[in-house]
Amino acid sequence: MRGNRFIDITGQQFGDLTVIKLSNKKTKHGQILWECKCVCGNTTYVMGSSLRARHYKSCGCRQPINRDKGMRKHLESDRIDRTRKSALKAKTSSRNTSGHKGVTYDKQRKKWRSYIGFKGKQISLGYFDNIEDAIKVRKKAEEKYYKPILEDKDNERI
Repeated sequence: MRGNRFIDITGQQFGDLTVIKLSNKKTKHGQILWECKCVCGNTTYVMGSSLRARHYKSCGCRQPINRDKGMRKHLESDRIDRTRKSALKAKTSSRNTSGHKGVTYDKQRKKWRSYIGFKGKQISLGYFDNIEDAIKVRKKAEEKYYKPILEDKDNERI
């Protein structure tokens, strides 16, 4: 609205937003905002330059939908026979006290427990008196369950 730079965009459509009117609201830098109605029914306030540059296409109501689509797509490409390849390659959690994935100390039994997740299920590999045996069994299970998936070139999707 400075000088002759004002462009009236009332009634124009930008994605899912329809410009209703020039509002009396301003950004913290003093820029005037336009009141817009989204197809979902929400009202939002956006700078005219951002609308014309197509930075805003909705009030934000579409973000969860797009996020969920992206997540589904990732999971579909990452999952092989109900096993996620990225989980097989993931680093050990910082909360892990044994330093090895799938090895934990069972305080009640006073033994080390070894387990592995595969095809959506947790497989118990046993309880051991010392951590070295639990780690050895876990590594052997990784060879058995994970190695074929990680080496299969037909499944290289991540």
